[in-house]
Amino acid sequence: MKNINTTQKLDETLIAFRHTMTTLLLKEAKGSGLSLSHLEIIMHLAHKGEVTMKDIATWLNITPPSASVLVDVLVKKNLVSRIQSEKDRRTVHIIINKEAYKLMTEIHKKKMSIFKKILSKLNNEDKEALVRILNKCIS
Repeated sequence: MKNINTTQKLDETLIAFRHTMTTLLLKEAKGSGLSLSHLEIIMHLAHKGEVTMKDIATWLNITPPSASVLVDVLVKKNLVSRIQSEKDRRTVHIIINKEAYKLMTEIHKKKMSIFKKILSKLNNEDKEALVRILNKCIS
């Protein structure tokens, strides 16, 4: 019974953490005239660099045409650019623009502020243990 209770507590904690971060991102998205999916595309590009439309669709678990509609909005707002592949003319690569990097920098600062607030209750040893445990979980 103890394991079930611990598992339930962990589940509730992870849900609350994700909710906190999603709420922050939604607030930033609305302020920028973007959806959460738009911000997820920008974050994906910031981490991966140049990606294809298929990569974006896979990342968001949506169809390529749906990804294309989302990217169209980002292109119109000059946050990303489409680049035709030199190797395969059917392939279009998406890259992040300078304005999107500025937006991501601001969002990152706010996320780090929330992380610091959440983690302020832990000492350095606990923080290192948390990182080690989370890395085990995702490996």
